[in-house]
Amino acid sequence: MAGLNLLAFPAGMIIAALASAVGIGGGILWMPFFIIFLKLSPETAVVTSLLVQTAGMGSGSAAYIKKRTADLPLACFFLLLALPGLGLGALLTRLLSSANLELALGILTLTTAFIFVSANQKYSDTGQDRVAVKQARRCGWLVSLMAVASGMLSVSIGEWLVPLMRNRLKLRMRVAVATSIVTIFGTCIAGSAFHVILGTSADLTALVWAVPGVIIGGQIGPWFSEKINERMLKEVFIFLLTLIGIHLIYNSY
Repeated sequence: MAGLNLLAFPAGMIIAALASAVGIGGGILWMPFFIIFLKLSPETAVVTSLLVQTAGMGSGSAAYIKKRTADLPLACFFLLLALPGLGLGALLTRLLSSANLELALGILTLTTAFIFVSANQKYSDTGQDRVAVKQARRCGWLVSLMAVASGMLSVSIGEWLVPLMRNRLKLRMRVAVATSIVTIFGTCIAGSAFHVILGTSADLTALVWAVPGVIIGGQIGPWFSEKINERMLKEVFIFLLTLIGIHLIYNSY
């Protein structure tokens, strides 16, 4: 197991770079990595994933805040809406069986892949740089609902938050991605706290190896979002999610 934990470092670089580039949290990839490769229980994988994402999203958030790209008032508003759902999700993790958690994660992974296939989110400069918080109130219930899945499976709300900010709030893609990363950073801190309060502990060895990787990857991601071909990035991401989702659903039976 100690040898396998070493894989968390390169995995951290790759996952954090990809997550920061497309505006999602790494939980949708960290959870399968911990469950499939490191053989952690879903309960331990959830809190370990949230703590790893805290480091990665913190690194990515710092990069975007430094560039003044993120809409900080909007990110804080989304975080407040997410808190009740994060607590409920953490409680559900304790109540559901490991098989049911794996099945739920597999279904959610395939759903996320479908969202990215159907969404036409271009990394363009069209849209607004900022939006009034009152305009986001009508989307508040969606954020609260997404947070339940985040607290239960450590998947981030960014997978749905970026399309929401692009389609409904008309933000520029780079602003939507940056705001999403900052919001995810806050939800990871809050989600980790809820799980620790409920008595779940993380795998510290995996955490020690993963954190340096995600800190490095979190700085690479914003550069990717400006330089790399968006279609290729999405195709790789969708391919990975599809394979992972099928495996998790199969493995849950």
